[in-house]
Amino acid sequence: MQSFANKESEEAFHGIYSHAIRKALPTELLKAIERRMDLINCAESLESLCHLPAMRGEACVRDAHGKYSIPVTGNIRIAFRWEKEGPADVEIKF
Repeated sequence: MQSFANKESEEAFHGIYSHAIRKALPTELLKAIERRMDLINCAESLESLCHLPAMRGEACVRDAHGKYSIPVTGNIRIAFRWEKEGPADVEIKF
């Protein structure tokens, strides 16, 4: 990952569950978020990420801000921009 939109998203990626993020999200959900972020980080291209069975093609959808997003559960998503070097401005949206 090149960059994160906020400190909480970076901590979740590294498995550091600060008080602020634990207050907002349950631990089981944080583990699912961490797994999704690992998939984003390991993807060689946006197309390869879109074709993963776990994504169901939902990573290829752009929002109004030009970011792609991957659903985790319900309204919780991981949003990111895809640049030449890989994902950037990664953030958890809930």
